[in-house]
Amino acid sequence: MIELLKRLGCYPRYCVWELTLACDMRCLHCGSYAGVRRDDELSVPEMLQVADQLAALKCEKVTLGGGEPTLHPRWHDIGRRLSDQGVRVNMISNGWSWSPEHLEKARHARLTNIAFSLDGFEEAHDTVRKPGSFQRVVAALDMCARAGFPASVVSHVNRLNAHRLPEFRAFLAAHRVSSWQIQLGIPSGALRDNRDLVIQPDDLLWLIPQIAALRTDPTPGPMVLAADNVGYFGRYEKPLRDRGAEISFWIGCRAGMQVIGIESNGNVKGCLSLPSARHGNDRFVEDNLRRRPLKEIWDDPNAFAWNRGFTEAQLGGFCAVCRYRDICRGGCAWTAYSHTSNRFDNPYCFYRQALVAGRLEELGDDVPNADELAMAASLKAG
Repeated sequence: MIELLKRLGCYPRYCVWELTLACDMRCLHCGSYAGVRRDDELSVPEMLQVADQLAALKCEKVTLGGGEPTLHPRWHDIGRRLSDQGVRVNMISNGWSWSPEHLEKARHARLTNIAFSLDGFEEAHDTVRKPGSFQRVVAALDMCARAGFPASVVSHVNRLNAHRLPEFRAFLAAHRVSSWQIQLGIPSGALRDNRDLVIQPDDLLWLIPQIAALRTDPTPGPMVLAADNVGYFGRYEKPLRDRGAEISFWIGCRAGMQVIGIESNGNVKGCLSLPSARHGNDRFVEDNLRRRPLKEIWDDPNAFAWNRGFTEAQLGGFCAVCRYRDICRGGCAWTAYSHTSNRFDNPYCFYRQALVAGRLEELGDDVPNADELAMAASLKAG
């Protein structure tokens, strides 16, 4: 599968760019410990150069993030620089200070949409973010709807909101949200200190069917998108990932293959979510844009070696015997590493948890082999 990805095109199709680490919240699940801007953040001229470099590499889509990206005074100019060169640009915001001025800047930047973080209903959302935040995000969504500007929602699933996803979709529909991305809360950054909020691996046995049902719900409402750390395989794989494309199943982590992340100080990673110096681990940082241009970093044959140079021998635990090991490669790298400190051993896998629980009817047409059954029995025994 790694060779298939290379044949499909090894270029940064999608970039998540942390414009600043400044933030007006201190969320309990923040993966990047956002709050105060970095001392060495890129200057505006440097950022405009980075925008040009992304466009030159044929990047198709850039998500402007943070921290809180609207706290960067020139976020709209960075977005416009990309848009003017044919790159689709959107932004993810916590919505705390969203205003009509921000909406006009979003139009100036030619953003395709604004994605607001909304983690369930008021009690759940405000608990993990900030009192009063829920009402401000809903007001931001309504402002965009009245102005005819596409708005979407990103939610991280935790113990406070996991059981209310169906009714939350109806709530989002009432506020004319266009799409809704659901992702698992991962104990990286601040959530590592709040593990009581994290769902358990066996919760996937009811959560994945629920998300698959939301994806295929024919009633009017936002298009539901399962993030890359949701899955994998079994009878719900196609409902989770089918968007009408030729390939409608998980094809492994694309960090450093078709995805790239840029930190506000110019550090380059295969995926922005992966840990770096703020987590006491910089193994996933490839280089810095002040030292080398983006193309040189991307084209370096030694860069992103943990993913580009994958071999099955790197896999651990159940992943090492799984029938999907050459395709899946351990699922989401961020999830696997955060839970096991091994990028190639991922307990948050539906197929794995169904086998461990003996729920073979959830595997679809697959008949587990002896190695899979033996490993599942070993994991169940503890």
